[in-house]
Amino acid sequence: MTAARNDVERPAETAEQRAARLAERVRTLPTEPGCYLMRGADGDIFYVGKAASLRARVRSYFSGSDTRQFVEWLGDILWDIDYVVVRNEKEALLLERTLIRQHQPRFNVLLRDDKNFIHLRLDVRAAPPGAKLRARFPRVEVVRGAKDDGARYFGPYHSATGARQALRVLNRYFQLRTCKDTVLESRTRPCLQHQIGRCPAPCVYAVPDYGDHVAEAALFLAGRRRELEQRLRARMLELADAEAFEGAARVRDQLGAVGSTLDDQAVSEIERRRDVDVLAVQRQGSLLVIVRLVVRDGHLLASEVESFDKAEFPTPELVASFLAQLYLSADAETPPGDLPDEILTSIDLADDAAALEAALAERAGHAVAVRVPQRGHGRRLLEIAEKNAAAAAADLVRKADVRERGVASLQRFLSLPRPPRVIECFDVSLFQGTDAVASQVCFVDGAPDKSRYRRYNIRTVEGTDDYAMMHEALVRRLKKGELPDLLLVDGGKGQLQVALAACKDTGTPVGGDGLMVASIAKARSFSNGERPETPREEREHADAELQMSPERVFLPGIKDPFALRAHTAERFLVEQVRDEAHRFAITGHRGKRKRRTLRSRLDDIRGVGPKKRKALLSALGSVEGIKAAPLDEIAKVVGPALAERILLELRRPSST
Repeated sequence: MTAARNDVERPAETAEQRAARLAERVRTLPTEPGCYLMRGADGDIFYVGKAASLRARVRSYFSGSDTRQFVEWLGDILWDIDYVVVRNEKEALLLERTLIRQHQPRFNVLLRDDKNFIHLRLDVRAAPPGAKLRARFPRVEVVRGAKDDGARYFGPYHSATGARQALRVLNRYFQLRTCKDTVLESRTRPCLQHQIGRCPAPCVYAVPDYGDHVAEAALFLAGRRRELEQRLRARMLELADAEAFEGAARVRDQLGAVGSTLDDQAVSEIERRRDVDVLAVQRQGSLLVIVRLVVRDGHLLASEVESFDKAEFPTPELVASFLAQLYLSADAETPPGDLPDEILTSIDLADDAAALEAALAERAGHAVAVRVPQRGHGRRLLEIAEKNAAAAAADLVRKADVRERGVASLQRFLSLPRPPRVIECFDVSLFQGTDAVASQVCFVDGAPDKSRYRRYNIRTVEGTDDYAMMHEALVRRLKKGELPDLLLVDGGKGQLQVALAACKDTGTPVGGDGLMVASIAKARSFSNGERPETPREEREHADAELQMSPERVFLPGIKDPFALRAHTAERFLVEQVRDEAHRFAITGHRGKRKRRTLRSRLDDIRGVGPKKRKALLSALGSVEGIKAAPLDEIAKVVGPALAERILLELRRPSST
């Protein structure tokens, strides 16, 4: 496979010459299974596909009989085709997933990074009797992403609300510890959770049946209702026979809680209780929406929506690629133990289905069927998923239309020379002159693009000079180039003048074909009938609106502001951009202030960074514990030389 060649200068050639070259390239492709990589003129890979026969699959794009929309522009952007040959279709499927993750092609469907998803982690592995308490008495942890470390991962939860709800039930009824590992190892008496009956206090007491609690919690999180109810009912009867009626009553309450919680998740009782994932697909032009229903033991545990823009390539290819990313690999979102028995789809995957089934069976350790249901319970579940997919697609199209109207309305209302497709907004946050942070947020076509968010720690300004802080942040930003269509600053005329001064200082042209600059501010209140003058005829309504509108926009060279009328597309867009800049600045400032106030004596010791500080505190509990520890104990964590320095600094008398 050829590496990316962004730095290679392309020879000049006509469209006919390029078409002839590509036709020859396609003719010489092998007929074996493999993956093909489509490159643009800049050398970047924009699409990765797999095929049972590389030549046949790629040639189908240029046969002339294919009338799909993406084929029309493929000849304009395609420069070259690379390929990798493998032994069979299953290997092609796995390789495709690896190449997509490696190159992030813009026209493939790309799952978000696993670290963005919340999982619940429970280490179900049995620990030897002499192991540390943390290994013998595991807890349910909230983590980002799943790892192949032998523990069980449940999720992903696309919102923290679902994870918190599961944790509340676990903490109340399954008697697992909630304290951190360092607290568990250092406690000498039970905490409040034990006093209220929610923890057996393994930190100080022997808990021989803790493993049963772990197993039952795992069954609950996995939605295994029948197995869990059988275990709980058997224990309740056993306790009742032993006349341990209080314990039997607790298990009875636990049994009722499990039933009511899982009843809330039941969409239908499937006659053959199965583990099924149901995927429905909805296309709206280049928008692809996939809804996945996660059904375990006949109960609906989750409904997840994934949407992909610029999904121009054939739907079966994209869906098969989505499934490979979702299920196949050590770091896939779904751990091997949670793979379903069946995957029901609304799209016939044709030849890709067999390759998927083979790869899934190898990873899951049991057969996994991939099919399109035609009747019965599977068909009814698919209809539910299809309704959700249609609703999600319609909602996304509606939001895109609102954003498009917002951009067009803002251009028209402010008389801008071109649509503000890319808007960047700046705000400054500080408290009593300290921990100043400037935020930069970016909206593209009316939607936030968080990959272009930035924060600037103010370096050169002391005190509470907001204007100087904004000037520093804007100068640093403007020097980077790649300017937006509209630069928006939070503030009134003063902040607008700061932005114009920053443009002048950096040689950035303003207006016309240059950068468009504006500021947004809360309106002033007018009393005694006082009203501002409004010379522009197109804004005759603004004097009245100005007194009731909370938002005003200032433009260079215009004395009076534009009043944004309530319930308009332009006001909605500007408020959204301004509020996001404010939120991003506030969170940055709070994080900076928290780091400063929580700074420990370890941070002032040369050679101790965040990782070593965390390792020291995890091993020895606290700064005082490190100070009192023998040298060899500290040396086990950071080495003898740094251990000596740490003890010397910590045991040095304070200067205060």
